[in-house]
Amino acid sequence: MAGGSDSSPASSACRTSNLRIAAKNQSEARQGVGSILITFTNRDRDCRMAGCPGTNLTTNYGKYPVDRDKQEVGIPFTLRRGKTATADVVYPFNNTGGSGVHVTTHMVSPRNETHSVTVPVDISLPVGDKPTGRLEVTPDFKSAPYKYAPALAAPGPQIP
Repeated sequence: MAGGSDSSPASSACRTSNLRIAAKNQSEARQGVGSILITFTNRDRDCRMAGCPGTNLTTNYGKYPVDRDKQEVGIPFTLRRGKTATADVVYPFNNTGGSGVHVTTHMVSPRNETHSVTVPVDISLPVGDKPTGRLEVTPDFKSAPYKYAPALAAPGPQIP
């Protein structure tokens, strides 16, 4: 199994300092929806992961927190040393023809962790007077690579 098994409990939650965190734009995962794949690779002893990671996007207009997927709660699991877990930031793909809001970096942390890692990304979010979709992060999953694109809910928090 890519992310380890759940047969023996880990003593503590995964911490930013013990993980290699990366983000990669998956572009248009399906029509109108883009995805940023977040990977967490454990560099230390076994640890526990559960729920959605904390994520903020840095844009040319400031920082924006990404909503957690309320329909997917995730299943707690042990992330073994050297294994990888993934989550996705799902976003409305900018196909408006305009420049949109340019996202340059992505701040990521495991759930309930106060320290984050900033990773570069390069995406453009749509801007308009009508709802364009939601920014949303999925829970951590223990198999990688994993591509997930839930249905976009509208209206929701909108990009300015």
